[in-house]
Amino acid sequence: MTSVKHPPGPTQTWLGETIVHSEDIRRALGIQHKYPADAVVTVADFYKGSNLLIGSKSRIAGLTLRATDANWSHGTGPEVSGPILSLVMAMTGRKQADDDLV
Repeated sequence: MTSVKHPPGPTQTWLGETIVHSEDIRRALGIQHKYPADAVVTVADFYKGSNLLIGSKSRIAGLTLRATDANWSHGTGPEVSGPILSLVMAMTGRKQADDDLV
């Protein structure tokens, strides 16, 4: 039997959940992993405009975010830069990503 059921919400949220929660586990265990940049950019593009559940839009208001390893930036104001994955983690409130950002 082939299931057609899926989690609620846009597909970008599923990708975000997978990347962010996988990274929560990996970072706690000291395991580094490289995700496809286009996947992480897709998540960043979704989170930058969303306050749904995570509150990313409010969290980054008044800042310019600039990825140092991908062609991605967003916002206006004081700049925060670093790897796109660390920006996504910070957008979701993960403090462990703060050390990767300038």
